[in-house]
Amino acid sequence: MIRSLAVIALLALGLNSAMAQDAAPVPAPAPADIAIEPAASIPATPKQTNLLTGFYATLAVIEICDINIPDDVSAGMAGDQKRLETSVGLDQASATEAYAKVKAEVTQTAPDCTQGSPDLASVDAVTAIYAKASAAAAPAQ
Repeated sequence: MIRSLAVIALLALGLNSAMAQDAAPVPAPAPADIAIEPAASIPATPKQTNLLTGFYATLAVIEICDINIPDDVSAGMAGDQKRLETSVGLDQASATEAYAKVKAEVTQTAPDCTQGSPDLASVDAVTAIYAKASAAAAPAQ
C-alpha cells in the first residue's frame, strides 16, 4: 500500500513539473531585420563620465593646492584627460566648462592642502600611477 502511494506521489510530482513547463511563456522570436551600423556613435558610459569627473577633481586639488607635478606625469595625465573627454563627447569648450564646474565644487569643499591629508594622499595615489607608467615606458639606459 505504501509503495502504491509513493508511486502515485512521484507520478503527481512529475506531472506537475511537466505541466509547469508547458505553461511557461514562449520567448518572442528575434527580429529578422537587425541592422548593425559600424559608424554609429556609442553614448558615453556612466563609468567614463565618473572617471572624468574624478580626474577633474584630482586636477582641481592639484591646482588649488599648487602641487608641482613632474612633466612626464603631467603629460600622461593630459593624454588621459583628452581621451576621457573625447570618449564622453566633450569638445574643448565643453571640457573647459565641465572642469570649471568640478573645480568650483571642489573649491567649496575647501580641500586640505597639508602634507599627509586625505586630499593630498588621493592626489599622490593618482600621480604615483602615472609616475610608474612613465617609468615603465622610459627607455632603458
